[in-house]
Amino acid sequence: WEEFEVHFKEVHFAFYEILQKTFPDLTVNEKRLCAFLRLNLTTKEIAAITHQSVKSINMARFRMRKKMNLESDVDLAGYLAAL
Repeated sequence: WEEFEVHFKEVHFAFYEILQKTFPDLTVNEKRLCAFLRLNLTTKEIAAITHQSVKSINMARFRMRKKMNLESDVDLAGYLAAL
């Protein structure tokens, strides 16, 4: 994960700062999920990378939407890509 994060920060250098300012109550795992979604990875791909079930990833996405106050019709990956 550390190696991925270093490369991610090189390409998307301000993403974590903007995410922290906009949503300061996100956990480390939620920020990690945001990074994967920013890269436009599918739920299945994220589940494979993180060694979690697809159901767990979907639940994490649901909880994250709730924290971000996003409606269900808003594309989460698109929203994060626009940050």
